[in-house]
Amino acid sequence: MSDKTPKKRDKKVIVFAMIGIFNTLFDMALYVVIQQLTGSIIIANIAATSAALIGSYLLNSKLTFKAKKWTVKSFILFVVVTLFGLWVLQTFAIYLLTPVVGVIPEFLWRLVGPLEGIAKILAPKVAATVITVVWNFLWYNKVIFKDKNPEEDLLRALD
Repeated sequence: MSDKTPKKRDKKVIVFAMIGIFNTLFDMALYVVIQQLTGSIIIANIAATSAALIGSYLLNSKLTFKAKKWTVKSFILFVVVTLFGLWVLQTFAIYLLTPVVGVIPEFLWRLVGPLEGIAKILAPKVAATVITVVWNFLWYNKVIFKDKNPEEDLLRALD
């Protein structure tokens, strides 16, 4: 059965989404705690995303992409791709989006009630997370946990 069949692809996306939701909630909770302790969005984001990284690799490699074995190469590539997404793409997006929070009318923030302060901290993080979810899935699915070796695909195409 090809990875491109709708049923297998849909299941992979659902499992990835469930793991992603778990990791995101863990990441965000840790982010809020660290941001409140340090006052730094950058330190909070780097620390929280680093903690979620390990769980993400373990869960996604086995449950989502059904990797038959863990390799140093796949782990290093996973770390590089994930950290670029989380530390560079996500941190940059949070940096750009945080000032936008001040532009949103206060009456809209009051709609979330006592969670207003946390909502203001998390709004840029949530938006930035969308960017990293797409980035990660594409790289994990097409490169890191791909069943076949890219070199084998190239050689097969040349035959």
